[in-house]
Amino acid sequence: MKESTTKGMISLDGFGGLVYDVGVVEYTVREDESFRYTFTPNWAVIDLLEPPLFQGVPGFDLSLRKELYVRDNITPTFVSERAPSENREGLWELLAACDMEYLDKIEWLIRTDTRYIGDGLYVRALGEGNAPTEADVSEAIAGAANSEQAAREVLATLCQGGALLLDGEPVTDDARKVLHDVLLRMYEKAHRSREEKRIAGVRAAAERGAYAGRKRKPIDELLLREAVELYEARAIDAEEAAAKLGVSASTFFRRLKELRAQS
Repeated sequence: MKESTTKGMISLDGFGGLVYDVGVVEYTVREDESFRYTFTPNWAVIDLLEPPLFQGVPGFDLSLRKELYVRDNITPTFVSERAPSENREGLWELLAACDMEYLDKIEWLIRTDTRYIGDGLYVRALGEGNAPTEADVSEAIAGAANSEQAAREVLATLCQGGALLLDGEPVTDDARKVLHDVLLRMYEKAHRSREEKRIAGVRAAAERGAYAGRKRKPIDELLLREAVELYEARAIDAEEAAAKLGVSASTFFRRLKELRAQS
């Protein structure tokens, strides 16, 4: 029986541009229209993460510690709450926007610019910088205390689940967690220090009249609330909500966050 398979990496953005690769989601559909979803957890990465940044993958009970989760003819919650359904109004427009001729939910999640904001998880194509590597991090660890870039290099390998060697010897799972937490604190401190200096420079330039900044685009609050209600009811996606307001999707998400903070 013929079948086709689509794979993607479930990822999560961390501090300062770090990207955690949580695991591989796979969708297989057969010519009799039966289908299967599987999720292969990247435990080497998941074990680094803690709430509130990461609280699991909806539809998969990670407390079972399986190497493979299988769902036959059932769409996992992770997929259903992010991808459009087969009977979604405006489905063909959503597909066309992603240059797709038929609905493959994993492929759509890979291609779309729309982000589900409930938990921060999203899907990207395999190979987009998420191939696990092996690295000897002896020199990088030695320089991490004084180098933001050195700390980031080790953290990036940890975030992919890549194998770490220290003076040629493998780093144990327990040591990976300790190393991650220590280096992350160093990285956060260095990153924030650099940002504070940058902001101070911008403010000083503004005081001299050399930097005017970017004006905030005004949005009618009633229109914003209407767009948010439609978005939260899943009647429209983020791109459509942004289009209604005449702003970018990123601006829509910022205003959505501000609105929620007020309520």
